[in-house]
Amino acid sequence: MTRSLGVACVVVLTVGCHSGPQIRASGDIIKTDIERARRSNALRCAPRELAAAEANLDFALGELDEGNSQRAYEHITEAEAMAKKAVALSRDCAPRQVVVKEQPQLIVKIEETDKDGDTVLDKDDQCPSLPGPVSNKGCPLEAPKDRDGDGILDPSDKCIDQPEDVDGFQDEDGCPEPDNDNDGILDTADKCPNEAGPMQNMGCPILDKDGDGINDNKDKCPNEPEDKDGFEDEDGCPDLDNDADGVPDEKDKCPLDPEDKDGFQDEDGCPDLDNDADGVPDDKDDCPLVPGSVDNKGCPRKYSLVQVTKDRIEIKKQIKFATGSAKIVGAESEKILDEVGLALKDNTQIKKVRVEGHTDSVGDDSKNLKLSQNRANSVVSALIKRGVDPARLDAVGFGETKPIASNSTSAGKAENRRTEFNIVEQ
Repeated sequence: MTRSLGVACVVVLTVGCHSGPQIRASGDIIKTDIERARRSNALRCAPRELAAAEANLDFALGELDEGNSQRAYEHITEAEAMAKKAVALSRDCAPRQVVVKEQPQLIVKIEETDKDGDTVLDKDDQCPSLPGPVSNKGCPLEAPKDRDGDGILDPSDKCIDQPEDVDGFQDEDGCPEPDNDNDGILDTADKCPNEAGPMQNMGCPILDKDGDGINDNKDKCPNEPEDKDGFEDEDGCPDLDNDADGVPDEKDKCPLDPEDKDGFQDEDGCPDLDNDADGVPDDKDDCPLVPGSVDNKGCPRKYSLVQVTKDRIEIKKQIKFATGSAKIVGAESEKILDEVGLALKDNTQIKKVRVEGHTDSVGDDSKNLKLSQNRANSVVSALIKRGVDPARLDAVGFGETKPIASNSTSAGKAENRRTEFNIVEQ
């Protein structure tokens, strides 16, 4: 019945019936032929045909799943032909039954010997010619040796040629352990031979509870992180007032230099060794808050012709010049210049003074401006000769442009003819 169905389908396929159900039905028949060929030993007698039938059957079903019935038909046709060929070639290939007559069993007897008579058979005796106990594999007993002299007898010694280092770590095996904790640092140099640690910590594990980078075994304050401010950072303790001046470091402008606590700017934390900046240290200054001279113990000098104020050096009398000239004249003028020079030396906090020349309105404006500049230059030269640093002096002539009194009177003109010393930087 099955066979005739297969023939009918083949006939249908041959005339061009390519429907999916018919192809699948043909595939089932071909599978049956493939199995029959396998049972007939087609793997040995028709391996190529069998493989071709299986492959084309798989291809046909795959093409059919893809909706390509024409390609499926081509493969199913090839699969059918190869399956039938495999059946035909393997028909006479099945293995034949062979009747084997039972042979009588051959018994071989092996004689067991014990040449030395120690009850250990020669096949198990490591010393077949010398009697010895079973516990020593048939060899005579000898006194245990300790070849490396480490106190562990050779039968128990795993390293009979290397003496145990006996350091309390695995001493029973007879093998030396030069680096017990396997941290790469030999025990002879390892501060913690049984605890692994890095070389930079001498082989000890780094324990740092407060996370300040200082090992707890060196950290005096293991629960408080070091403040890392450059002051005693190695002890592991935070130093909140490094210089111990009572001003916390966070507010201390000079955290490593203690405040001198003298009532002058004590809140900034910086020592003020010369409060008035007069060049005389406070511990030698009789007037530490008022600028003074070195030779007057830091106290301001009393001048007869000069007075130092916040913004100028005032002269009580005017420096005199020859008429229409920049030449300084008169002993009194020299005394004024002496005291101005002395005042500048005494008041080192004064960085820059502008020496100003002024005239009255008599004469040509441009000539007056030039004359005032020349007179200012003459005063600066005179002060330099008296030891004043030139960098502290500027000379400026204003001519008649800045009167301080009326030029309509002789008295007013006299006031306008003047030299001023204005402090511009200190």
